[in-house]
Amino acid sequence: MEIELDDYMDELVELQEANDAAHAVVKRLQEELSKVQEWTDEQHVAWRDAWEDWRAVWEPLEDTLTYHAETLGLDRDELAAAVQEAAGHVPPTED
Repeated sequence: MEIELDDYMDELVELQEANDAAHAVVKRLQEELSKVQEWTDEQHVAWRDAWEDWRAVWEPLEDTLTYHAETLGLDRDELAAAVQEAAGHVPPTED
């Protein structure tokens, strides 16, 4: 039985979307807190929690991408790009 990438793409896209959502929270907080000279304890906690939430979904995404790339004999970066595209990322344009 040959293993196909399609068998895993839904899982990878789901992980990518969770990563994107958590990263968006970190970026929003970064933008908000960059305007503040001194953070309150609550702001420190919010930043730490958002960072940890992002990391909690980023690590499994990275591990899963690596595992499937190695298992299926694919280039890891190409697999990551395919997953990002399937998750709705727009590739950067070259100027």
